[in-house]
Amino acid sequence: MNKLFNYILLAGMAIVAISCADPENPTPTQMSYGSWDVKQVFVNDQVNPSDVLDRFTLEKDGNFVLVDVNEFVTVGTWAATDAALTLTASDATVTDFAIISQSFSSMHLVQTIPTANAGTIEIRYLMNKSTSPTYY
Repeated sequence: MNKLFNYILLAGMAIVAISCADPENPTPTQMSYGSWDVKQVFVNDQVNPSDVLDRFTLEKDGNFVLVDVNEFVTVGTWAATDAALTLTASDATVTDFAIISQSFSSMHLVQTIPTANAGTIEIRYLMNKSTSPTYY
């Protein structure tokens, strides 16, 4: 009986130790899945009041849903490396983002668009994890 009590006590201490551990932030190749709300957009380091993107959803199966402020929906697949997130839309349009930072509650992506007339345009997206479920 004493051995059984020791095993139960040892299992209880292991459970407490595991539950108190802080989870590590996701890595780019292990993106934090779910819906993200775009909170702020900067274009060439200036606040952009038009907020091109509104919601962004990464799904575990490698699909994404992107919704702009006009409720236009883009769907496709995503892939991530240590430094970049690549979205490939169903119409074969490819959009690349540099991953600046991400945690379970926030994400910072940068999109660089070269243009002939305006030079390079840099768009920064600051996002927070959505707390409400999104249905499309």
